[in-house]
Amino acid sequence: MRKYISISLILICLPYLVYSQNHQTTPTQLIQLHLTANDYKPLREAKIKLIPGFDDSLCYAAVTEIEAALLKERGYKFELIMASAQKTDLYKRALYGESMKLDPVYHTYEEIISEINSYEKKYPNLISKKIIGRTSQEKRDIYALKISDNVQRKEDEPSILFTAAIHSDELPGVEICMTLINNLLENYNKDPKITDWVNNYEIWFVPVLNVDGHHVVTSNINPRWRKNTRDNNNNGILYEKSDGIDLNRNFDYNWAHGGSSDSTSARYRGEMPFSESECTAFAKFAAEQKFVLSITYHSQGEVIFYPWDWEGIKAPDNAVLTKIANGLGKNIRTIKGDTTYVPHYGAAKVGQTYSWLYGKIGTFDFVIETGKNRHIFPPDILQNIVNNNLQGAFYILDCLKGPGLTGLVTDAKTGKPLEAEIRLPDIDTQVLTNRTSSKTFGRFYRLLTPGSYRMIISKQGYKPVILDNVSVNDKNWTTLNIQLESVKNK
Repeated sequence: MRKYISISLILICLPYLVYSQNHQTTPTQLIQLHLTANDYKPLREAKIKLIPGFDDSLCYAAVTEIEAALLKERGYKFELIMASAQKTDLYKRALYGESMKLDPVYHTYEEIISEINSYEKKYPNLISKKIIGRTSQEKRDIYALKISDNVQRKEDEPSILFTAAIHSDELPGVEICMTLINNLLENYNKDPKITDWVNNYEIWFVPVLNVDGHHVVTSNINPRWRKNTRDNNNNGILYEKSDGIDLNRNFDYNWAHGGSSDSTSARYRGEMPFSESECTAFAKFAAEQKFVLSITYHSQGEVIFYPWDWEGIKAPDNAVLTKIANGLGKNIRTIKGDTTYVPHYGAAKVGQTYSWLYGKIGTFDFVIETGKNRHIFPPDILQNIVNNNLQGAFYILDCLKGPGLTGLVTDAKTGKPLEAEIRLPDIDTQVLTNRTSSKTFGRFYRLLTPGSYRMIISKQGYKPVILDNVSVNDKNWTTLNIQLESVKNK
């Protein structure tokens, strides 16, 4: 009965809570509330700054003195955790715990590079790192890491990418990447599956894309920092609310339709697409490597987003994308362990990685939203998230076996590899940039469901090849090598 009455009363006092919000905007108290599922909505409507806990029944809130008094008057039971005139301190206490510092189980970027350096010494033939760019504001190096059996050579193998921390406060993905790297290296020549993956694939990682923002979170400056640290107003003061650009709204695929044009928004997309060097570095790297598959780790929600639902129209490759997304979800258990991650179509009009990678490059990118309620977790829950997500990583690595079409496109006379367009006219639409074979090997990959397909292989200066009824089996890759004749040879 109390909960029913309290919900009704809180709705009655909404105007007063909004009034207090407008006249005392800086929270000075952190409280812990005991709530039911029905309590959340009226509190959010009252603009109470909720910080979900690890248990659905417990929730933190950063409130003003007036808001705390009104909640108490309306029968909400809560405990005062701390008071401070510094709003950031309230969030540090809620998200970091009593120490008000990030638990050392989380890697700083310096620790990541140090760990990778030690791996390079221990496994010089299996892992290497390269700088793909520098951050927009603080000019830190952005590293990509490669694992393969002949790691110093570019091999004619399918490649896969794991990326994390494009949003700097979303830390679990970084730890998943670091654990997966360790797992692949330590179990090479011990576990047959891992050995097969490393021998036959190029496995890449960008464990932290938003390096500047990641520093803000892991250095205990601000646990809620999401964007990069671009000094938008050029006043020389970093980490203000008006600073930073959401890197996952800065890609040039439907950029204008996603994010916000307000620089104070957590989803500020920037003044133009690819304004940020983090995104341009990532895009150049992805275009060079032509990844077949990609996982981009975010948090939170225990869901998987993939391309796409474009105002009711599904992606051209919907059949195989949905099949992979369903398999990926079934292989990742939730924190509670009673169910698994749920796949959802993502929107196409967003300017995010999955729409850009798929629409522009042809990479099937899946966004995994790890964890629930928050982005920073205590060590035991973090370990649970990491362990559960490793199973998803293993599943997606297995997906590199196909089925689908692969092959080499070469010059019929010289045998040299050609970067040619590979189109499946019964599938591809104008929303996709035409897929191409690689410059280095002339290799193409296209994951497909079993069936019969029509193909057009073309390049300027060459006679196109049109193939009907190309059969894709239900296992592994179907290889189809193509020789193009130069029109100059006629």
